[in-house]
Amino acid sequence: MSLQNPRFRKINDSFVCENCGHKVPPAEKSCRDHCPKCLWGKHVDELPGDRNANCGGGLQPMRYELHSKKGTMIIFACVRCGVEKRNRFLDSDSFEPDSYDALLALTPQEPG
Repeated sequence: MSLQNPRFRKINDSFVCENCGHKVPPAEKSCRDHCPKCLWGKHVDELPGDRNANCGGGLQPMRYELHSKKGTMIIFACVRCGVEKRNRFLDSDSFEPDSYDALLALTPQEPG
């Protein structure tokens, strides 16, 4: 299914996580591009949901930030090309919400 906005196309398919092997369902209201268990993704989009990137590298979750309108955003770095991507943390997805434990693991630790 494709939306009219030229900056966003909705291609929302299930996939198997290449990092942990989890079978990932489509998202309820968005385009899921990362695993809800380990939060790793794959560099497949140029624009959100378009699946036009040729890289295919793993997107490692690096940190998160709070956005005033979009909520919690996960920041990823591609292990192949180094591009940085952002995507919403899907905490209210009824098919399978993202793991809070995996998100909290991205919190910087104080030197001890």
